[in-house]
Formats: sequence, C-alpha cells, structure tokens
Amino acid sequence: MIRHVSWRTALLVLAVISLGYGASGAGGGLIETAHAHALPGSVLTFEQQSQETLHLTLQFPREDLLIAAPALAALGEQAPGQSLPQPLVDQLGDYLSHHLALSEDGNSLPLRLNGAHIASTYQPQLGDYVLVITEWNVTTEKPEPDSLLLQYDAVMHEVRNHRADVYWQTPDGATRPLAGFGFFHSSHGVRLNLQKARKETAEQK
Repeated sequence: MIRHVSWRTALLVLAVISLGYGASGAGGGLIETAHAHALPGSVLTFEQQSQETLHLTLQFPREDLLIAAPALAALGEQAPGQSLPQPLVDQLGDYLSHHLALSEDGNSLPLRLNGAHIASTYQPQLGDYVLVITEWNVTTEKPEPDSLLLQYDAVMHEVRNHRADVYWQTPDGATRPLAGFGFFHSSHGVRLNLQKARKETAEQK
C-alpha cells in the first residue's frame, strides 16, 4: 500500500541524508538536522481535578510521533475530529507508558489513560498540521502534592530536537509555566514545583 508522505516529513528525511554526508561528517550532520525541524514540541498541562487526583493533557504533532514510533502508522490514516479505535488508543497508551512517568517523594505514581483523539490545527508560520491529544488521570499520595518528578522522552528519543513544555492550569483556565526541556535534560527527570505555581495563582487573585 502506498502512503502519502507530507512535505515536512520528506524535508526532514532529505535533511538527514544531505547533512549526514556533508562536510561536518555523519555525526555533525545529524546534529544539524535539529535546525531543519519546525513543528512544535510536546505540551503537558496539569491541573488539580480533585484531592489526590491530577488531570494531565499531553499533546504533540502527529508527524513527529510517526517518525519516532513507526508502529503507530495507523494513526496517520485517522481523520481529525473522529474517535480513535480503541485498539489504536491502547497501542498509543502502551507506547507512552514507556516514555512517561511521574513520581512523588521517590514513589512512582499510577497514570491512567482516559482517552485520545487527533485534531487539526494551524499556525501562520507552519500551516496546517495535526495534533495527537491524550488525557490522563494521575493519582497522587498527597491531596495537593508540592512537587513531582517528571520523566518524559516521548518523540524526542528519536526526534532529538523535539522539546517539551510543561504547564500548570488554574481553575479559571489560565496556565503557568512549570518547565521546558529537551532530550538531553530528560534522562534524570525534571522537577515540577506545583507549590510555587499554586502560590503564584493565589497571589494574583
């Protein structure tokens, strides 16, 4: 079966080939491909759903996911705005479970995938592209934990210039930045200061 390849994916492949054989050598060429990649990174947004439960929305561009996880190629055939087949949701959840983890005071926290869908979006400098959006529940040990340790390298384990931005969402829908990082800062985990985000929210009321 012939698959249609987007212009962004084609350009990324060409960049790898051309820069890989450039004057800088194979290693240098692969590093330079970071500058050819233009899609946004992952966005993780946390909010307090109830005592001892956080809600996490995680989203990233579909094209990057398909480069990082070819086994999820069926996602490329799904139309935005429609429900994903449950077997595909399960497959996506299995992939993310190997690249997403949270801990509190050294103890791993259970994450439950509640659903996933894809949505089309647009940015003037990028044009149209598709997001994969997943919704999770995180059970915490404390009613409102002060901080969490996030371990996340989805997509970026292959697309090395892919980045992740993490936010705290307030009850009124406003967001506060918690962290931003790339692949080389993800291996040891990233500390999320939820207490500071809550304090800043209270001070602005």
